[in-house]
Amino acid sequence: MSIYAIADLHLSFSTDKPMDVFGSAWENHAARLEECWRSKIKPEDTVLIPGDISWGISLKEALADLQFIESLPGTKILSKGNHDLWWGTTKKVEDFLVENSLTSIKILKNNGYVVGNTLIAGSRGWLLPENPESKKEDEKIYLREVGRLERSLSDSIRMYEQMHLTDEEKEPGEETGPSGTRMQSVRRIAMLHYPPIYDPQHDNGFTRALEKYGVELCLYGHLHGRAHQRAYNGVRNGVEYRLIAGDYLRFDPYPVQIQEKIPT
Repeated sequence: MSIYAIADLHLSFSTDKPMDVFGSAWENHAARLEECWRSKIKPEDTVLIPGDISWGISLKEALADLQFIESLPGTKILSKGNHDLWWGTTKKVEDFLVENSLTSIKILKNNGYVVGNTLIAGSRGWLLPENPESKKEDEKIYLREVGRLERSLSDSIRMYEQMHLTDEEKEPGEETGPSGTRMQSVRRIAMLHYPPIYDPQHDNGFTRALEKYGVELCLYGHLHGRAHQRAYNGVRNGVEYRLIAGDYLRFDPYPVQIQEKIPT
């Protein structure tokens, strides 16, 4: 079982939104994505897709794009991007998935998942305070998204404990939270749409949350074209940050290298 990741699919099977107007990197991108996807991803694998999935402005308009994703191998975990206007309440989206037999798609919002021995959490994210484009009105949304990330991280830990740890296995007084000893063998991955780091010299709510919960790898998208040059790809305070926007990856899903470990 493997985990892959790719953001910013920008599908438009039901809308007139050709992406090649943004340059040759986007020519036939859906077909290229499908070819790369099918060449490596198996039904037992999981693919993380953090945002900007469909140009549809309603669930009805997004259906063809979601059906395309459904047709591809693997389980897909989706989170919201800034262009995902089709995304309604969690209940509406989940009901829509059930009604349309989109059984391989899962929604990430204020929750977490466990894939093997890996915890998956995340949020949409937002403009960071240190970003010159950030305005005063962005602060409220930024703080809300930091809170959502923390809730998602906490939920992934709770799910893991429910699945793998019984009361008899826990030692008296043993911590099983963000830095608990029994959790140290578990890999933690966060997926955000917006970059969670702008200037590696500055902390922010996202970087602090990722470090607090022991996240090893943070995947993000949103940046395209020349903006790729502003992306931070590297390790900071134990967290590896990696841009996985579709055009940056040339629509070849990024393999998240993991090793299954047995909890001690």
